[in-house]
Amino acid sequence: MTVTRPRLALLFSILPLGAMAQTYVDLDFSGNVQPATQMYPNNSTLGPYYSSALSMDFANAGTYNGNSVDVRVSFLGLTDGEGSSFRDTSTYQWVGWIPDYNDSASKNDLGVYYRQDGNLAQPTGGIAWSMRFYLGGSNFGTELTLPGVRLLIYDHDGEALQSESIRAFAGDGLTGYQLHGNSGINVLNQDGSYRFDSRGAGHPETTADGGMILYYENTSSIRFDMFGTTYAGLPPQNLGIFAAWDGNLEVNGGNTNDFNPLVVVPEPTAPILLGVASMSLLLRRRRQRSA
Repeated sequence: MTVTRPRLALLFSILPLGAMAQTYVDLDFSGNVQPATQMYPNNSTLGPYYSSALSMDFANAGTYNGNSVDVRVSFLGLTDGEGSSFRDTSTYQWVGWIPDYNDSASKNDLGVYYRQDGNLAQPTGGIAWSMRFYLGGSNFGTELTLPGVRLLIYDHDGEALQSESIRAFAGDGLTGYQLHGNSGINVLNQDGSYRFDSRGAGHPETTADGGMILYYENTSSIRFDMFGTTYAGLPPQNLGIFAAWDGNLEVNGGNTNDFNPLVVVPEPTAPILLGVASMSLLLRRRRQRSA
């Protein structure tokens, strides 16, 4: 029996390809439909305008197949943090959205803010929110599946007395990620979700240093869990937790320079790798016998 290279290649095709979309829809978060009229979230200088509304709509946030793309972001609820389950009450509180974040540098990103209230009886907790896509002009009535989306999440840093984490879900179409070489972010695969733990030290609030790029394919809705653990001694003015979402990589000049190589998800499991290795060995033996 003669074994050809294409057959061997076919075996490896069972491995997840991930993040191979040729079309990525760039997103701009400056066209918010609802105004952001509140100022200084959590008494910080970020924004300075923000909205504590539970949802915010963005018109003409992108273009796909000649049609405009609208985006709705929605606060989903309070979470346990270490898990994805919701809770009715929490020492972690929703603060709000900062549309057109980093606009002084023409970056047009989305800021998301929550805080811990200082009660350490529940040190760990957080929030969950979603980003959903709609056909432009449908009054957010026609959901849209996009072939690919890249989201550069930055200012994900934490500090010595407050850890920060962001969880993303493979079920939403996540196919890969890249970490900035200076981010210090640690990634944990948690059986279908991916937890990105910050390094615990400050990063600039307007650069990609504390950043990661998440790649999605064939997605209509994306969920993010943001959560942290707060320790005694953290000054009240530092209880807020913030990160920004860049939908077109412009905060990094529109490229992936200074980011580590792409990591494909879901990563091949040990049984899959063992199966591929076994099949490769079997085919090699068959080829030797037929020689």
